[in-house]
Amino acid sequence: MIDLLQELRAKIDAADVAYYTTGNSTVEDALYEAWKDELRQLDPQDPRISRVGAEVRETTSKRRHRIPMGSQSKATNEAEYRKWLAGIGAAQLYHASYKMDGGSYSFEYNEGRLISAVSRGDGIEGEDITANALRFQGMPAVCKLPGGQLFSGFMRGEVVLLTDDWEEVDPDQLSNPRNCAVGVARRKSGEGSDLLTVYAFRLFDFEGQLVGETEEAQAKLMTEMGFKVAPYMVGTADQVWAWFQETHTKRPTLPYWIDGGVVKLNDLAQQLGLGESDQRPRGQVAVKFEAQGAESVIRAVEVTTGYTGAIVPTAQFDPVNLGGTTVTSATLCNWDNIRALGVGIGDRVRVIKAGDIIPRIMEVVTKAEGSTVFSEPDACPTCKGPVGHRVNVSGEQSTLLYCLNQHCPARLSGKIRRFLRSLDVLGVGDQLLRALITDLEVKDAADLYRLGERRDEMAALKLNGKVRLGEKRADKLLAELDKARKLTLARFLGSLGIFGLGKRRVALIQEAAQGSMEQLDDWLDGRMVQKAAELGITNTAQRFHADLLGQRDLIGKFLANGIEIIKPEPKPVLRTGAFTICITGTLSQPKAFFWNLIQTAGHAATDDFSKAVTHLVAADPSGNSGKLQKARKQGIPILSEAQLLTLLQTV
Repeated sequence: MIDLLQELRAKIDAADVAYYTTGNSTVEDALYEAWKDELRQLDPQDPRISRVGAEVRETTSKRRHRIPMGSQSKATNEAEYRKWLAGIGAAQLYHASYKMDGGSYSFEYNEGRLISAVSRGDGIEGEDITANALRFQGMPAVCKLPGGQLFSGFMRGEVVLLTDDWEEVDPDQLSNPRNCAVGVARRKSGEGSDLLTVYAFRLFDFEGQLVGETEEAQAKLMTEMGFKVAPYMVGTADQVWAWFQETHTKRPTLPYWIDGGVVKLNDLAQQLGLGESDQRPRGQVAVKFEAQGAESVIRAVEVTTGYTGAIVPTAQFDPVNLGGTTVTSATLCNWDNIRALGVGIGDRVRVIKAGDIIPRIMEVVTKAEGSTVFSEPDACPTCKGPVGHRVNVSGEQSTLLYCLNQHCPARLSGKIRRFLRSLDVLGVGDQLLRALITDLEVKDAADLYRLGERRDEMAALKLNGKVRLGEKRADKLLAELDKARKLTLARFLGSLGIFGLGKRRVALIQEAAQGSMEQLDDWLDGRMVQKAAELGITNTAQRFHADLLGQRDLIGKFLANGIEIIKPEPKPVLRTGAFTICITGTLSQPKAFFWNLIQTAGHAATDDFSKAVTHLVAADPSGNSGKLQKARKQGIPILSEAQLLTLLQTV
């Protein structure tokens, strides 16, 4: 019993430190909660059961919270949700919002200016990240109340990494947005901080009192102050559960990861009057999505090299059904993770879909006889070149293993594939790309723009040594490439595969430069390094500049092969009496398609429901989502896709 308790306590301690201080969570929520439940049965008085967060490491800059940061009780199914409701008594209205999958922080303002930002830590003391927080998205430059008075007080917010920005920070997507967000937020270098976004969820005055009488009023106030607020709804207990189920179904389509919903009594006085239990407020609960899980047996491990050189181990196992899809493999991320899991060939493991999207091995259920943990390779699996761990700009060694050969074929094909994906060039699968590289000697993405001269050779290519590509597919690919010949500077530079320099980062640098980084030569002449502080890239300017110079020949080759750098189209001018149209749900075309139609007609398009919205477009106008309920309550017209098209043609 003693050994079991010690092992359980050690696992919980290690998971807390990883989750709250490094952003590199080592276990899934479901397994962590199972450990807590087991500990609760073995030792109900153990402080870990009610502990919030984790102790801040001595190596970081600490700051004490003026208002302690607690945690929430959790429910993972309807029965547990109903049990929470029964325990607090009836309430007329509940406030439910997305539970953003990021890190929680406290932001202190004085006379409208941010003066400190502190991680949750152990709830009493956290890590000071103020310098980085000043660069986060969703933070107003000057924080004012609706009447114009400068705000002094505290905002609690969740710092997240949007999925588009996640690919820029973690190109091989070997972690997840939550871990990446926490890791970036605490970097001493500040690198990548401008890619993080804050969603506010709590507002206190300078005395530590909650502002407003209801959760709904507080959310509206924070929106009016310029903060981003996670989507929410207000309704009865049954309406909240229906909303939660609807949210679960559309989770994979959201631009960020969420791991559930947060339900609170809407009336703040009633909510606070319920007090706390185990240091957790009784008037609110986090309703977590249940992870889709199944058991399988590992049969092999495939080790591959990505375009960045990252060497990725992927477990192959017997087919299992997760969330309606058949899954046969899952990334093992890195060898630190493999060692932590203790996983080997023949082991029976539990597999889940992290975020309902990415298959991940959660734990080893049964070790196979004679099974040994996979060992780290001493050479690249593709080119057999040297491997090693990189040191990032903050001086820390990466947990990932990299191929150090710049000419590795896997890195070559990976870069071409990324370039095509970045520019939405369709029709190039793995077999065709392999044939282009092997048979037509395509050495880089620039060579793709000379394929028109070899159209007949391309049509005659044999895919997988069997199927002929054919004239029709060859012409279709050439047409796709022609559509990607005229590129803005942001699309061109952001598609070259330079680590950290994606399309959005290029656009942000151009915006900060106020017209002085609009030409290609401006990016190659050293100006970026000279103006690093002004451009907000103090710690990365030299690396970006060096990487661009390293690709100077490739850039010249792109231009010689027909790439044309064009100016971006000016932002559409709104017509007099323009509508502000919000779209919710999944329509027949991507939202960008409809936004373009709306803006071309002289109206404004938005993804956020605010008081400025004049029309709401819904895939199902009869639905009961939070946005639809607000629109009905405020008398805002709700349109179907067909009605939107009619509206744009008649006004």
